[in-house]
Amino acid sequence: MDSNNQKKLIVSLVVYNGRAYLPFCLKALSEQTFKDFEILTIDNASTDGSLEYIQEFFPWVKIIKSEKNLGFAKAHNQIISWTKGDYVLLLNQDVVLDKNFLQSTINYLENNPLAGSVTGKILRWDSVNNDYTKIIDSLGLEIFKNHGVADIYAGQEVTSDNSGEIKEVFGVSGAAPVYRRTALNFIQEPSSRGLKNFEYLDEDFFSYKEDVDLAYRLRLAGWSAFYLPSAIAYHQRGVKNEGKKTIKELKEARIGRGQTINAYSYANHLAVIIKNEFLRNIFKDFFKIIFYELKKLFYCLIFEPKTLRGVKLLKNNLSAYLAKRKYIKKNIRRVNAVILRNWYK
Repeated sequence: MDSNNQKKLIVSLVVYNGRAYLPFCLKALSEQTFKDFEILTIDNASTDGSLEYIQEFFPWVKIIKSEKNLGFAKAHNQIISWTKGDYVLLLNQDVVLDKNFLQSTINYLENNPLAGSVTGKILRWDSVNNDYTKIIDSLGLEIFKNHGVADIYAGQEVTSDNSGEIKEVFGVSGAAPVYRRTALNFIQEPSSRGLKNFEYLDEDFFSYKEDVDLAYRLRLAGWSAFYLPSAIAYHQRGVKNEGKKTIKELKEARIGRGQTINAYSYANHLAVIIKNEFLRNIFKDFFKIIFYELKKLFYCLIFEPKTLRGVKLLKNNLSAYLAKRKYIKKNIRRVNAVILRNWYK
């Protein structure tokens, strides 16, 4: 499929059994003050009537049905490659945008040409009770010296002190990120399917940590990321991992995410480091990284042995990740290890 659409913004919406969220998500899009956008949707083989609901109640939304679940990355990659808009919003089906979200993000990108991506004030949404809370879901991504990555201020109540100013962040959350197309084009990497195929999001990840990987590549290329308090959105987060938890609370949270996702999370976290990180930075923080990884390993050995399937996933794709690392080093890196490490807390 090829689109000649010249809308300024493309909203890429990947749907998988999202019927419960779509009335809220799509209604919010229809009420945006910014109008120069088009929605393109891929239905990832939903079985809950998501496709039929969109066709009946939002016929103006372009939707393509996939016969199988392509995964988050591949589906979004297809939409990006089919379109030509200056900016791309990768929208989760369980996100509701404030009416000024698109206007705020596009205005900022238009006036700040070095910004490769922006995120908004993403708050928690209780979709069951349709409660739009004041609890922070994400104000962007922050990274630590042990190479763990977290959503900024997740789980805290929003205040003017913690969320009132525009600020630069390491990267943007995958819930509702807006990217500049020229930035995405610059940080494309070769697919494991062959060097003639290129990807924006790494399709070997299938699900989880794609936003972190993309944030790394944008940083390595010299693009900036920003949090905008005027762009408000609400996200139904299925699993809340922020803050210190007892072992019981952690187990319950991770069970809710599912065994497959936990395995991909385990593998993809390590893949992000293998692909993107400078060896110099790994050596500097070696003991912090090892301690962090050993804690995860012992936890999985005791409570989640099936999560260690992620080791096999990583091993299966290791040669592809090393090839991508080589490409990133040669073609994408524009900053040095010191500049990147300045972001580590």
